[in-house]
Amino acid sequence: MAAKEKNSTTKDKSLTREAYDDIRKMIFSNALKPGQKIPYRRMAEGLNMSLTPVVQALKHMEFMGLVRHEQNKGFFVEMVTPQEIDEAYRLRSLIEPTMLAQTIQQIDDQGVGEIKTALDEYLAACQNGSLRLKLVKDIQFHMAMAQLSGQTLSIGILKHLFDFLYLRFGQELIFSRPSEDSAAAHTAIFNAIKSRDVETATLLLQKHIEEIHKNALNGIDERLSEVEEIIF
Repeated sequence: MAAKEKNSTTKDKSLTREAYDDIRKMIFSNALKPGQKIPYRRMAEGLNMSLTPVVQALKHMEFMGLVRHEQNKGFFVEMVTPQEIDEAYRLRSLIEPTMLAQTIQQIDDQGVGEIKTALDEYLAACQNGSLRLKLVKDIQFHMAMAQLSGQTLSIGILKHLFDFLYLRFGQELIFSRPSEDSAAAHTAIFNAIKSRDVETATLLLQKHIEEIHKNALNGIDERLSEVEEIIF
């Protein structure tokens, strides 16, 4: 009996994860836009599962601030504010350099190779990829550096921040900075990591985050101004 309950729980978690990933992809690809109602009943049918795991996935997203629930209306993709964007980038600037310092202190040649692979894939996406692919490879490069730190809690926080930024914030504003600038920054950071130069690597990463932070805030200010012009 206990084994059956355990298998049932594992299956429920797997279905909830599947539903979460599907909703996440829809938001990331702009199939679901900020403010839009989430058709979770139709999604459950499309995924060939009951409503329960889909609703559980949405409740988890609500806890993360990615969606909101309105009584008797349903779930909606959450809108973003400049203040939230500012806070998210400030958190990134606090935890990422610290994690990178830890990574460099314990990294081996295999770890360097993993980061180099992530860098190469990002550079290739900058040359030939779509905006969405650039975003994915950008996340993978930053996460490759972070995951090698072994700081489990900080890794989880960073994953949440990426979900927040890339799912709730317009993609074109996050990545409006010229790709060659980010490509050069990523390459410089990797070269410092390869040289085991903690000070240079963390300073470069800090500067890189500050630049995209500033660019993101400028982008959302421009978008809000455009909306005001359309309204008035």
